[in-house]
Amino acid sequence: MVNELDQLVALRHWLHAHPELSRQESETAQHMQRFLADNAPPDKIVPLAGAGFAAVYNGMAAGRTVMFRAELDALPIYEVNDLPYRSQRDGVGHKCGHDGHMTILAGLALHLRDRPQRGRVVLLFQPDEETGTGAQACATHPNFAQVIPDFVFALHNLPGYTLGQVIVKEGVFASAVKYMAIRMSGKESHSAQPETGASPAFALAELTLAAREIQAQFDDPSAYALIVPVFTQMGVQSSGVCPGSGEVHFTLRAGDGRMVAAMWRDLSERAKMIAEKYGLLIEFETKEEFAATSNATEAVQLIKQAAKAADLDVTTIDHPFRWGEDFGELTQRYPGGLFGIGAGIDHADLHNPDFDFPDTLLTPAIRIFAGLSVIAPV
Repeated sequence: MVNELDQLVALRHWLHAHPELSRQESETAQHMQRFLADNAPPDKIVPLAGAGFAAVYNGMAAGRTVMFRAELDALPIYEVNDLPYRSQRDGVGHKCGHDGHMTILAGLALHLRDRPQRGRVVLLFQPDEETGTGAQACATHPNFAQVIPDFVFALHNLPGYTLGQVIVKEGVFASAVKYMAIRMSGKESHSAQPETGASPAFALAELTLAAREIQAQFDDPSAYALIVPVFTQMGVQSSGVCPGSGEVHFTLRAGDGRMVAAMWRDLSERAKMIAEKYGLLIEFETKEEFAATSNATEAVQLIKQAAKAADLDVTTIDHPFRWGEDFGELTQRYPGGLFGIGAGIDHADLHNPDFDFPDTLLTPAIRIFAGLSVIAPV
């Protein structure tokens, strides 16, 4: 007979082999619902935005509702690992560990088969985390009224930390992020007569250099700020054509959302000035946006208690992580906490093509969630 851990590892390997990008996670969601139905049937499945759903486990006595979130989506990153369960979809891979996060919730579901002593536990399987849209879409979906939480928790595996080490911080834990596209357009011309057109070539270059200056005005050892150019496109591969349009994309991030807004104000104003200088039209597009994830003090204390009960070491960090997490959309609405759990000191980093969630992390992660499911509903 297959034991529970082997069953969970098999589930994680299936998820790893069948990754789906944001807004395409229907097969993933269906597989998770089948697993729950076969092994830990919930009292209710609540459909939410996109492929998202919530599995509800009602307690035997009244109490608070605690929600745990896992993400469904994978990344557009090619798998380079030689694994028996390597991705079967070229160019798509679970390179952030969401396959592991879903499996941890499945392990918590097995723990809840006999139902909580009190309160209600809700497992939120959320789509579209990598685009920053899934948490908000689920939280604003009409069906979410059926699962309003008193507390909401999530974890993220963190390479570079000892396996099973719990990383916490009150206040901002993950950064505010704004991903913007800036497009400039003018008029093509012969490259022998560039003066007869209006090219964005030097304008985009000037703007890219200006971004570094603006970042320097905000960056500080006590409160970092980043403006990073992540994509640019312009012109055609022809020696005789001077381009008439082009674009550059920037990711802006800081621990304070107000700082991100201020950096974008300065960058967009500079972009308008540069476009006017070169006689170009300008257009802005918000590609992605992540609110800062801020942890409530009581939620962090509950996480520490659960970690201690699970015999896991706890480390408190001083500064928020630079990456964004759309879990912030939930912690803006409800008391909650996002914490990290170490994936190993020398483990491949998140979003690296050789990353693979460590199966040995499943047991300690399930233990801390199980502890929170008991503590929080009191």
